[in-house]
Amino acid sequence: MSNTPFLTVVMRNKDRILYSGNADAVSSYNDKGPFDVLAEHENFIALIKDKVIIHVTQKEEIETKIENGIIRVCDNKAYVYVNFKL
Repeated sequence: MSNTPFLTVVMRNKDRILYSGNADAVSSYNDKGPFDVLAEHENFIALIKDKVIIHVTQKEEIETKIENGIIRVCDNKAYVYVNFKL
């Protein structure tokens, strides 16, 4: 395991990359409720809905409303693929 205190996040839809960079955490919702992904998280994959919050720092976050999506976490990187609500 690395000593990296942040998570590398790439969030995209079918057309473009919406966010690419480091973050403290990523939050979203699945059928079981809200969840958070932090640095050094175990490998994880989930279907997501409602919204994605990227906690860039403790004071800055980016919230994106979505219909559905998927998050995959592997090797301290989170890949988020989303569709927007209109």
